[in-house]
Amino acid sequence: MNNKFEKNKEIATRYIEAFNTDDWDTVREVVAPDFTFHHPIGGTVKAGPEGMVGVWSDFKASLPDSWHPIPIMITDGDYLAVLLPTYGHFTGKPYHGVSPTGKWIEYGMVNIVRFENRKIAENWFGMDPLAEQQQMGSAPSFPPRQLNEKEKANIELFQQTINKYDLEFDNLTSFDDAVLALGPPQHKEDTSSRQVEIYRNVDGSLEIIYVNQFVTNPPYTGNTSADTEFSRDLVKRYIKEVLIEHDLEVLSDIVSENILVHPTAMPCEASYFSISGISNWLNSQWKSFPDLKITDSFTISEGDIVAVHWTAQGTSKDNFFMLPPSGKKVQYTGNSMYRIEEGKIAEIWDARNTLGIMKQINLEIGGEHHH
Repeated sequence: MNNKFEKNKEIATRYIEAFNTDDWDTVREVVAPDFTFHHPIGGTVKAGPEGMVGVWSDFKASLPDSWHPIPIMITDGDYLAVLLPTYGHFTGKPYHGVSPTGKWIEYGMVNIVRFENRKIAENWFGMDPLAEQQQMGSAPSFPPRQLNEKEKANIELFQQTINKYDLEFDNLTSFDDAVLALGPPQHKEDTSSRQVEIYRNVDGSLEIIYVNQFVTNPPYTGNTSADTEFSRDLVKRYIKEVLIEHDLEVLSDIVSENILVHPTAMPCEASYFSISGISNWLNSQWKSFPDLKITDSFTISEGDIVAVHWTAQGTSKDNFFMLPPSGKKVQYTGNSMYRIEEGKIAEIWDARNTLGIMKQINLEIGGEHHH
């Protein structure tokens, strides 16, 4: 491994651990004097070290036990990308006018940073402020997906035949004939690993068809035997042919039949599964914005992991969640992370600014700045 890459990973890890431990002196040490961050709500800000300390310490005052595990971290030249969940209890001070609820908060981020002279010079935050505000109680939550009778029966079968020791999971759900179990629950124990198991109901019995485990600290840094350029080209093909050209026929060539999609970048949550699931996810976006396109992007790739910072643009033509169409053009940014397995995209963590989209459709919707 390139010594520069290893050094960058070490610096980024210290940066994240500084948040976890309230070590603001380390933040001042590793952040460049002209540090700039790009935030989905706050926009581009030249914050410098003190600005970053202020933002983080303000957030930690509201969620004193909040922390970031590090499931995935990759480097590419002067850039580094990290899958970065946020966990903690809202027990401290009010946060931007919202009184603490004492509740457990968790949401995902895909963050990208750029290094200059061995310091963090730029940071693209990839997160959905709406997920944060919903859990803090300042925005209404969307109703959860309702399981049909077949899916409910699959969960009951799982509990009876697989989960004999009554284990808890961050996310236990069913899609058609498949059961997904993601865990263990992060709020129950400080675990160093995350595991995904997928079962399929075959003639009334659940058979395991997929298992994947990530060690979170130290993070997964990409399969060193994987072809980095193949991974990058595959994701670029997905962006061009699927996200820009809206061609779903090519999905079977590009994505795994067992693909998992995490639309708020949470490792412990999967809202879509399989090619039909990702098709439904994309079609729901294209129904709201029929001309939705990725207009700009750059990639960070290492081994079997690819991260992308992108800009999207489309016209509001149908309902977006509870909002009626406005006919307005919307533009928003996000970060996504892809994992490649056996030559296909097997997992997607997607962090987009849903709140920003809503604010452009309806100007009366507000939003506050996040850490």
